[in-house]
Amino acid sequence: MHAARGHRRTTSKLPRNPCMIAWFVKRFRSSVEATQVLSRECMMFRPVPILALLSFALLSFALLTFTGPAAGFTSAERDAGARAHEGVVIRHGGAYYFPALSEYVNQVGARLADQTEEPPEAWTFTILDTATATAFARPGGYVYVSRGLLALANSEAELAAALAQPMAHLLTGALRPAAAGPMRPDTVLAPDALLDGLTGIADEGVAPAPPPRRDAGTPPPPDTEAEVAAAKRGVAMLAAAGYPTRAAAELAVRLQTHDALARRLDQTSRVAMLGATPEQRDLIAAAIAEAVRAQPGAPEADAGEADFKLMLQGLLYGDSPAQGLVREGAFVHPMLRFAFDLPEGFTVQFDAATLTARAPGGAVMILDTTERVGSRLESYVRDDWAPALTRQVSSGYIYDLQSLEIGGFEAASAFQPYADEDGAKVAQLFVIRTDQRVYRFRGIAPAEDISASLAMEDAVRSFRRLPATEAVRYPPYWVQIHQVRRGETMNLFAAAVPLRQGAESRFRDLNGYYGDRVPVIGDLVKLVME
Repeated sequence: MHAARGHRRTTSKLPRNPCMIAWFVKRFRSSVEATQVLSRECMMFRPVPILALLSFALLSFALLTFTGPAAGFTSAERDAGARAHEGVVIRHGGAYYFPALSEYVNQVGARLADQTEEPPEAWTFTILDTATATAFARPGGYVYVSRGLLALANSEAELAAALAQPMAHLLTGALRPAAAGPMRPDTVLAPDALLDGLTGIADEGVAPAPPPRRDAGTPPPPDTEAEVAAAKRGVAMLAAAGYPTRAAAELAVRLQTHDALARRLDQTSRVAMLGATPEQRDLIAAAIAEAVRAQPGAPEADAGEADFKLMLQGLLYGDSPAQGLVREGAFVHPMLRFAFDLPEGFTVQFDAATLTARAPGGAVMILDTTERVGSRLESYVRDDWAPALTRQVSSGYIYDLQSLEIGGFEAASAFQPYADEDGAKVAQLFVIRTDQRVYRFRGIAPAEDISASLAMEDAVRSFRRLPATEAVRYPPYWVQIHQVRRGETMNLFAAAVPLRQGAESRFRDLNGYYGDRVPVIGDLVKLVME
């Protein structure tokens, strides 16, 4: 029996996450209207006793993160994981509020944990509110999976494969120190802490992050033997839990295909697992495929496709208005009410702390936010920000410091030379103060790459206020599960995709219809709806 048989649903009775809809309405319209939506949709037209409502709220909060007692792992590991947990959750947009799906993930995780030397109570599973497809672990049994990965997976077996790999990294010791260290909640980009992305939460004891260098911005190459051992252990866990192990190889291919499509259509990187470079991803995917060939497990076992897909009904899909969206070559933040054009040819990746845009030639633009600014922006750049960067990298004195106006906002800019193992570079520093907070842009390029520097400067100077009338044009997208009926074709489903560019490719990618495969009558497919 699959982990969540008790949660079988029919699409006709599943609401489209109405509580999130009410929250969104409240952001843009009146609190009265939001309350009406909340009362109508979340309470199902029925009065709810106060005690019952409080009990439900407490239960729902508990389901966001399933945490067992400190068993199995050492107390030092549990303490390290617990210290890192809050920062990890903040940096990745908060814990995603979807109680039924959280419970489902917990049950799948517990089924895998039964196949390990650690009891299920020793593991903690959290769904992160980020569109980036990722799953990773921290010491002490803390395992994280993103809603972006859940949307991409097509069965319970693929979800199990996503959880098994980071669990195996902990069990085999393949989790490298650089990957296992705590993640800092230093500057988070979101309107509210622990709920959305791009905020102004700042840890006063944490210095600003340095410009990315190869030794700091890119994880160290994976230990080949450790990665192979972890791949084998993860696949063995799948087999022991009764899942078809082919799901691990299929998920690895799906992630690589999804990332390539996102880079081509949206200039974004949407995968943050299986390694940080193409070489690392190929190595890890090959290790998983080899482990699957060596241990096929139960190839005829039910992968749990129907149960899993029905659990996705109403899942927030893609970028969130609370964390910012990439639309038509621009980064748009409907909640914080700003937008700017992305530099052409750069690939964008962002989380709740930073937005990073990288060019093939090595140039990089970074956006974050801070609250530690005095009355004059030039003084902040000269006396605080630039010295902090100097302490972290080998850099020279700033020059050409000036006050200016960008998009009608107060701003300041300067240049700062520095050097790393790749040679001499120049950093352009911009700070922009809006009504809500101060945004920091760093455009870093090789000293000889004038075109990249100009492209990044143009992007920063396009920073502008987003009027309320324009902000409402960017609603969130939701997953709707639909059973294919007679006469419905690939063209029909592609026409329903809100993002018009590459619509059929997006539908195929989301549902795993690669090559000549097409939906057939009775298939459950994932549709993206506004």
